[in-house]
Amino acid sequence: MADTSKVRAVAWDPSGTAALSLCPVPSTNEARPSISAAADEFLLDVFLSHDGTGCNAEETECLLRQLDARDDWIEEQAQSRLKKGKQSKSMITKLSMDYRAAVCECLMQLQAKQQKQQDMSDDDDNNDNSSNSDNLELLTLSFAISHLAEIFLLPSLSASSNFRGGLSAAAAKTTNNSRLDDGPSGSLTADTIRYLRLHHSRSHALLDSPEVEELLSSDQPEYYKSSNSAIPGPFEYPYWNLILQLVKSGQLDNAWTVLTHHSACRHAEEAAMIGRPLTPEGEGFAVLRAILLSAPLPGGRGDDYCVDDAGLDDFLEEDILEREEKEARLNNGFNNSNDDEEEENVPPENINEQYVDGVPRNGYLLWEDRPRHADRLRKLRYLRDLRKCGQPSDESEYSSPTVLPEVYQPNSAMSIFHTWQDVIKREASFPSSGSSGGFGLGGGQGGALDALFRRFPPLQQILSVLVGKVPPNIANDPSLTWSETLLMELLYSRPDISPDDISARANAIMSLKGDGRKHALDEIILSIMSGSAGQVVETMFSLCGGSSGAALPATVTSLLCNLLIDAECISSEEASSSSVNIQTELLILAAEAILSSFSVQEQSNVGVRAAVRLLLPHAPPKRVEGEVVYEPRISATIAEAISHRLPDTDAEARDLLHLCEEAIRLGSVRIADACESISFSRASFHRSKGHLHREVYWLLRGMEILSNELPTQFQRKFGFACRRHFDALCENSANDLISMLASTTYATNGESKLEEEAFVSVLQAARNVLEAVVQDEDMASLLKGHMEANLLKYVVDIALADALGDTTKMASDIVRCLEERCLPGEEYGGVVSTLANPKMYSKLLHISVAILHKEESLFNGTMESTKCAFSVHGMHILMARLTQVLSWEGITTSSSAVPKTPTKERNEYFHAMRLTLCKGLMRAFASAQTNSSSEKDGKGGGVEQSLDDEVELMLSPCI
Repeated sequence: MADTSKVRAVAWDPSGTAALSLCPVPSTNEARPSISAAADEFLLDVFLSHDGTGCNAEETECLLRQLDARDDWIEEQAQSRLKKGKQSKSMITKLSMDYRAAVCECLMQLQAKQQKQQDMSDDDDNNDNSSNSDNLELLTLSFAISHLAEIFLLPSLSASSNFRGGLSAAAAKTTNNSRLDDGPSGSLTADTIRYLRLHHSRSHALLDSPEVEELLSSDQPEYYKSSNSAIPGPFEYPYWNLILQLVKSGQLDNAWTVLTHHSACRHAEEAAMIGRPLTPEGEGFAVLRAILLSAPLPGGRGDDYCVDDAGLDDFLEEDILEREEKEARLNNGFNNSNDDEEEENVPPENINEQYVDGVPRNGYLLWEDRPRHADRLRKLRYLRDLRKCGQPSDESEYSSPTVLPEVYQPNSAMSIFHTWQDVIKREASFPSSGSSGGFGLGGGQGGALDALFRRFPPLQQILSVLVGKVPPNIANDPSLTWSETLLMELLYSRPDISPDDISARANAIMSLKGDGRKHALDEIILSIMSGSAGQVVETMFSLCGGSSGAALPATVTSLLCNLLIDAECISSEEASSSSVNIQTELLILAAEAILSSFSVQEQSNVGVRAAVRLLLPHAPPKRVEGEVVYEPRISATIAEAISHRLPDTDAEARDLLHLCEEAIRLGSVRIADACESISFSRASFHRSKGHLHREVYWLLRGMEILSNELPTQFQRKFGFACRRHFDALCENSANDLISMLASTTYATNGESKLEEEAFVSVLQAARNVLEAVVQDEDMASLLKGHMEANLLKYVVDIALADALGDTTKMASDIVRCLEERCLPGEEYGGVVSTLANPKMYSKLLHISVAILHKEESLFNGTMESTKCAFSVHGMHILMARLTQVLSWEGITTSSSAVPKTPTKERNEYFHAMRLTLCKGLMRAFASAQTNSSSEKDGKGGGVEQSLDDEVELMLSPCI
């Protein structure tokens, strides 16, 4: 025989979803254990079914925002199918932007949190800082990959009809394929530049560095030097390297801001303010300002009104800006939110004041997908800034120098771009290729910028970049990265590059840097730029934390994969024919990461809900050529997550049931079974607290799920666990009430009466159960033929009729409980039975005999005036049940293999009962005869059987 001394009990932790608890091995030491040893035996070993790493508050908010965006998108798609019958794939890009907006907000919160912890510099936070840093790196990489995939793989937003202004004829012809396949020349340049600026450029970090702050605060920043400068570049002084970094990334507004700190520029401005004529250097700075602040660069020049580098401000702020503008119009150009502090701000300059002839200030918007839409938002931002300064915003005073087209037009964008570069060439004298140190550009003679070039030679080399010619010292600078080289080429040399040429140019530039070897991330970027959607999924899974067990990276990976499949970037045929369905695998991995991560931090309720929300859209069966096709693994994962969770509140349980309603209606039986277990768990909880009404409510919910919400072919009449416990509850309540009624109101010799309060308590409990059933509109109609519910109804009616002294009503209901009937329905299969359980026969007979005994005491001996609460048919039912009880008690011949010997008291008790029934039968005959005579006198047609039929029925053998 096997040794069972080391067997350990194993169970899932009901408060979690991924925690498996193992009880300790019992001690075999016969000596009395110490207190500490006894305590150790109650310590549970807990194992996690999956390797979750937790999910902080910022990541949790991001995850839930992404699920909200996905659910809203699904709802919009459903409404679109109802209205138009066809969905625009460009809406997938909008969903991708919602996802990225959530991740961007999370990144900013995590960065602020990390900075705060670093400022506090507490030793206790070192480990947390390391963990937060890891999460931040994974999330930053995920954000960059999803941004790149959105640009090169997803359709353009201009193909959607859901934006203001309608579509032009050109836009109407736009297909829903990715812009990489169908976009015209230059259509991806602006977005690619923004991507490179945001994720690869160093200029943003430099502007926020302490070194730059110290540099700009000095009297002569152009001569500032640092022993260990962090500003890379080919020039001796960090000031010019900083300007070069800003120019390389196209942030010309910031470059001009840095130039205003130059001592010569400050002196020229001071001279102009006191009315002195401008020096040649002053004129040069004025021309330089006009050139920099008019640059029609793709991706914007870095001012406060162009599209942000993440490409999200226009998308997120549109509704807010429109609402603020509408409120301002209602308040004569002012917002109600203006306060005194805002009125002290410096008003912004007119953003449409033209500095260069033929080059509008908003020319950079011509490179956008929807230039006119972008210009509308630019104007709304400007008007909002005016209101913040206490000035009224009048839209009629906003005059745009150029009416921008509705959609991107490459010829218009390139025309203005060439005009701008021609102005630079005209105003600057650059060395020709034949001159010493020249870089291949013959410019004008005696331009306005020559005075600046003679005094500040680095400025001449920097400005040559603006016309597409990079001097050798800049091009050969060891600190120059491939992304900066590509940025300069896209910004100043080839802004009209074809979308499919971008990856080729990036590849060529990468090959020239360093030793010619590309890093793994560089290969990934090239692959995505070439249109490889599979590379996106692989990178997110392997490098971005998709397989790390972290909830947010795994969810981001799964949602991005779903996007690419919906956009047909990943063929659904290939996914279905493969032995591994990548979409299903990533969904399940993400759900497991969510469940285990939240279980680790004791937030299983959030984890279960999030995992169920993630999986549910992919769980319902789909019809393919008339056949129902299920995804069993998705449904099984949902069912498992729900089954392992014990909801803490009714609200949580109700929310989970509501989430699963649609999947159940579509035929997911496994999810329905899991939802029944949720209902049963809440019913068990309320039973332990003595809340009968709530217990019945949740039992009925479980029964409703399997008997009403599933499709007809999958329905199971009243379910399983909930139905069994509901049946037992009704039957036990009826049995308790009958037992209490028999022992209180109709006590016999040797039986003591219980307190009246106890009877009232039992009656109230039974009524609570019955009222809970009657008040449930969804289930009351289904329970009309339910045995146990009808038994409880009749028993409660018996108790209430007894309180009113209505013995006729009591007799009628007792007969209904005891008479045999053929039970209809598939769940009963034609079984012949009584409503009352056989254990209740004796109690019901006892009450019936007490009623007959009371009638006998009032009998005056004349048959004409006799009355009987029971009819002859009722007496037949009573005597038939008495025959069964006598057989069970062993008083008459029993078919039992083990004969019973009744006590003397039981013999006398049943003998008296039989005698009372016989006398009652006599009165029933007499009463029936009297009623029959009355009917013959014309008082109405009889509805009962004839006396002969009643006698024949009574004498016939029991079924």
